[in-house]
Amino acid sequence: MAAYEADRDGLLALLDGLLVGAGQLMESPGDWAERLGGDAPSPLTTRFIDQLDAEWHDAWPPDRLCAQVTEQARARIAAWHPGWPHLWAHVLRVTGLAVALAEDTGQDPALAYLTGICHDVAKLDELRTSLPHEEEGADFAADVLRGHLPGAQINAIQAAIRKQGDDALARLLNDADKLDKIGAVGVVRRVSTGTERGWLPAALGRVADDAERFPPMHFVRSRALARDKRAFVAWFVPAAEEALWW
Repeated sequence: MAAYEADRDGLLALLDGLLVGAGQLMESPGDWAERLGGDAPSPLTTRFIDQLDAEWHDAWPPDRLCAQVTEQARARIAAWHPGWPHLWAHVLRVTGLAVALAEDTGQDPALAYLTGICHDVAKLDELRTSLPHEEEGADFAADVLRGHLPGAQINAIQAAIRKQGDDALARLLNDADKLDKIGAVGVVRRVSTGTERGWLPAALGRVADDAERFPPMHFVRSRALARDKRAFVAWFVPAAEEALWW
């Protein structure tokens, strides 16, 4: 019983640590490790942080254009909504994973980077304009890339953002975006928008639903990542739910 109580206490402490609110900027695994781990992290917390680190691919701009567009995308996302840090972290994770998948499949990492960094720039704007964020994001990409890339490449990026493309670039974005819903990053994505423990059952339930309904992936690496992330969810979510309800 004592061991179970210790595990339960550790899980609840970890879950409480994830409740940072959408306005807290947590843009790297290191940010989470510092918040959750402290000087002497528990084995459970260490396992969670290690899983998060394995899933989270850094999004380093591969060239000057990518760096320039990153600043423009960040400015657009951060323009008015207090919850922008949460969305920005998602954009960085998707972009980093899209680049990793591109490198693994022989695609152009710069194009994957630009697609990822632009794909959700208008998602918060949709809350007040009701305009589809995919269309607004595609327009943003065209505006910032015009004169820097050939028209065919811009069109491919726009099609991927609109979820209308059927080429490798569209598949990279699709897989990277969907993979951000599950695993440790999925837990972080859903849980961290709240600040109170009462939010946890709904957030954890959303992660479980996303894992249950997870669509097929297009690449060997994304399929392997999906298997690993779903296995993590299958362990973590029931344990966390049991700790909450015990």
